[in-house]
Amino acid sequence: MKVKALSSVNQGLSIPNSVVHILRLYRRLYDRSVINRVAIVALCIGTLATAAAAQAQRSSPRSSIVGTLSVPRRVIPVFGQRIVYYEAGRGRPLILLANLGSDSNAWFQNLPELARHYRVIVDLVGTGQSDKPLLDYKMETWTDFIAEFMRLKKIRKATIGGAVMGGALAVQFALDHPELSEGVICAASNSGPGKHEKPERSERQDSDVRIPPGFSLAGVRRGLLNQYYNKSLVTDEVVRALFEKKLRQNDGYTIQRHLSDHREPYSKEELSRINVPTLFIWCRQDHITPLSWGEDYAAAVANARLAVLDGCGHFPNIEKPKEFNQAVIDFLDKRLPPK
Repeated sequence: MKVKALSSVNQGLSIPNSVVHILRLYRRLYDRSVINRVAIVALCIGTLATAAAAQAQRSSPRSSIVGTLSVPRRVIPVFGQRIVYYEAGRGRPLILLANLGSDSNAWFQNLPELARHYRVIVDLVGTGQSDKPLLDYKMETWTDFIAEFMRLKKIRKATIGGAVMGGALAVQFALDHPELSEGVICAASNSGPGKHEKPERSERQDSDVRIPPGFSLAGVRRGLLNQYYNKSLVTDEVVRALFEKKLRQNDGYTIQRHLSDHREPYSKEELSRINVPTLFIWCRQDHITPLSWGEDYAAAVANARLAVLDGCGHFPNIEKPKEFNQAVIDFLDKRLPPK
């Protein structure tokens, strides 16, 4: 290490001024041979290592719940509405839909890896930064928007995937627009057949999409603790960030209009009409939509596959992104013919 380089240690490095001053002091001591020069070099190395570690800790995410997509956002008018979407990668089209009450950033841990294999697009009207027209949001409303979006983007067919309500939309799209559907990926949705067709759910427990009375920091925390298996992810910082994000999104009308006339869960007869490769992804520890619901769902769709992930709750794409991504890649590579 050349001590003369200490005068410019801050070039190319983002380190506090206090650290720079300390390094300059070390140089003066070195020049005057006040103490052993080897010891000074060791002090310099230790100071830089400490500063680098502190910087890495500040810049690294503290939680896998909150994050943002690293690709630039794009805008396209669909039926006269401004739709914000994100796109990355090449190859087979994969359109990902977030849960009601969430936005495209829910896929921040999934898009980078999936885009290495496919052309991945995330979008949805009425959510996130997209326009939120004042209308009744039926399932068919969203599937018509997805179909028009595909037409405008010149996408002949696509696999539609989603989590929770986004997963139900993927199923609905295959029913409404079979000519455009190439595959279905549905994670942790309560829309399938079985004994739970009319579940009894209180607003306090239904942290899936409902805003509890007196929406508050405490309510956000309760919801997160109910949704995630790893409770250490639910920090004060995360609770505040999601509380602020919810206020900014201004999607309460979308949620209320959709839930005011929520459709009945899909019957086995309806699901028997799906004739494209279908993947269901469930967490073993999900107690909002238990694994048995996913098993019923998969059993009702011909040749469907069920991927079960361990150590996660209601959002497998967020809590177990690596395993979720691999399940999607394995499914698309094995079940769909190469282009």
